[in-house]
Amino acid sequence: MRPCVLILLLLPMPVAAQRIAPDTLSSLALVEAALEGITLEPAALEALVTWLEERRRDPLNLNTASAAELSQLPGLSPQLARQIVRHRRRHGPFTRLSDLLLVEGFSASLLHRLRPFVTVRPEQNKPTVSGYVLQRLDYLPHQTDKAYPGLPVRLQTRLRLRYGHLETALTLENDPGEPFRWDPATHTYGFDHLAGFVAWRSAGRLRQLIAGDFSARFGSGLTLWSLPTIDSYQAAVDAPLRQGSGLMPYSGTDENRYFRGLALTLAPTSTLMLSLFVSRRRLDARLDTLAASQQTGVVSLPTTGLHRTPAEQRRKGMLRNSTLGGALTVEHAYGQVGLVGYIVHFAPPLQRSPLLHNRHAWRGRTARTLGFFSQFHLGQALLSAEIGGTPGRPPGVVGALSGPLGRSARGTLACRYLPTRFFSPYGDPFDTRSGAPAGEIGCYAGLELAPAPGWQLSAAFDQYQLSWPRYGQFWPTTGRIHWLRLTVYPRPWLKTYLQFRYDLAAYRTEVPGPAVATFKATAPEHYLSLRWHGTYTFSPMLHLESRLEYAHRLRATSRSTGWLFYQGLRWRPSSWLQVDVRLTAFSSAPSLLLYVPEPGLRYSMSLAALRGQGQRALLRLQLRPLSHLLLQLRHTKIMVETMGWNIQSTWQFLLLWQIG
Repeated sequence: MRPCVLILLLLPMPVAAQRIAPDTLSSLALVEAALEGITLEPAALEALVTWLEERRRDPLNLNTASAAELSQLPGLSPQLARQIVRHRRRHGPFTRLSDLLLVEGFSASLLHRLRPFVTVRPEQNKPTVSGYVLQRLDYLPHQTDKAYPGLPVRLQTRLRLRYGHLETALTLENDPGEPFRWDPATHTYGFDHLAGFVAWRSAGRLRQLIAGDFSARFGSGLTLWSLPTIDSYQAAVDAPLRQGSGLMPYSGTDENRYFRGLALTLAPTSTLMLSLFVSRRRLDARLDTLAASQQTGVVSLPTTGLHRTPAEQRRKGMLRNSTLGGALTVEHAYGQVGLVGYIVHFAPPLQRSPLLHNRHAWRGRTARTLGFFSQFHLGQALLSAEIGGTPGRPPGVVGALSGPLGRSARGTLACRYLPTRFFSPYGDPFDTRSGAPAGEIGCYAGLELAPAPGWQLSAAFDQYQLSWPRYGQFWPTTGRIHWLRLTVYPRPWLKTYLQFRYDLAAYRTEVPGPAVATFKATAPEHYLSLRWHGTYTFSPMLHLESRLEYAHRLRATSRSTGWLFYQGLRWRPSSWLQVDVRLTAFSSAPSLLLYVPEPGLRYSMSLAALRGQGQRALLRLQLRPLSHLLLQLRHTKIMVETMGWNIQSTWQFLLLWQIG
């Protein structure tokens, strides 16, 4: 008899529902509430979570914070952050948090969400030691492979301490299959990945000094944006808007996109900010001998961060990467202008393969990149733009114009022009298709409309043209993305939305040629998805979530369909216990992946990729036996029917001890 999953559909009971009062939320729930609906890469999410935890203990002062600092708060767009700065310049400092409601575009719900992380009066308490110690263990028995010398375990240890202006952090991690070893030849000293820093930060002229690992984000991300992001259409109007946070200490688990060395930020005046940094680290690289000079060069840069097999271990740290750079930012009454640039040196030199998609890729030892970025208020609208690139190659341009459209609507128009030969080694502008930003022209439009209280319509349209072949794509192509969501809040405790998405893209295929020969080609692909999602809060103790989704992909020679349904339940019977349960049923063609966000560990979301026919179950327990101690257990089990039932389980454990 086939296994089955019992799905409980709970009908609304308005008489039992109520809003959760702020004073009933624990510190864990406060951060979770602030992160609700946020879509980020794990490394960027880790940085945001750490920053929010710091702000919960040391709230951001609304009367002194810059627009860049304010825009890091979840739900606060760069446009709204600049509106706050503009309001306090015109009307003086805020006297209470509720004054934020006087800022145009600010809502009571957003104030409720951000209240734990901001203040109008800086605390005068004596400095104390604060931070946390974290230990995480993931056991993935289905990833057991005799070819890997390490255990099927992900092990992570993290330490973060802060005392006054001084802060330090250390992260140690091993991925599944990676052995514990001491091998200076491959730059491995026990754990496979080590990251950390010592930083001094204040509100004076020397804003910060960082020794160790750090990230760098400036402007709109065209020239320098080292932390990865996920470009999500869920924030239709705010998605293309970026406000770089400058230099930030880094102790995450992404093994590629960060710098290692010294960094400092100076503020000679209240409107001028100067950032300088020098970095020297090693990156994974695959080497080969150059045919012309018989010298060793880099032909590819793996970014998985995995070092399990002998081949992966040989590639570890083979590229010496040295970077010297800086940025100058000037704040003014109407916005911000800035200049960012750096010189990066590679040893051995980069020497891409001669394949067609690599024809215009960068080659050589040294690259110089320079960019100019700006943000301006045009009445109630915000205009942002950045132009940058490497001398000797055509520059790239990104820009966005966002503002209100009447009383109940907001809109954004954005564009990107990235020539085929454009090069920006650390750039990551909004909504590039994949890989390094190059060979793409695109236009984006986003709209948010509130026709009535409790109703919101969000729409996004993205038209792009890829002007040169890429990996797996043999001809220049064009594509379109259409996204539409209708959200309804009939009651404070009930939320539901309907979402529609239609993509027109291209895929790799083969076409018949003379005799029995075949040729590689590109053919159109149509993708359609429909989703219904609902959440219901019975009480502060009980929260329900449901989703039903259908996906359809049409190609010239095939048709794929899939669907999924899940029912989630969150039960918080007390301040020290929370239980999350998720049951998912799915069915899809083998070539069609369905992606489902799931609650992860320490406020994060994990993304499950499903294909075939089966069920997936998730259980997450969160315990706070002491006010400073957090214990989490997460167990997932997936059953897929493939000539019988294939069952895979994953166990994850986390212990977090908060200091101070």
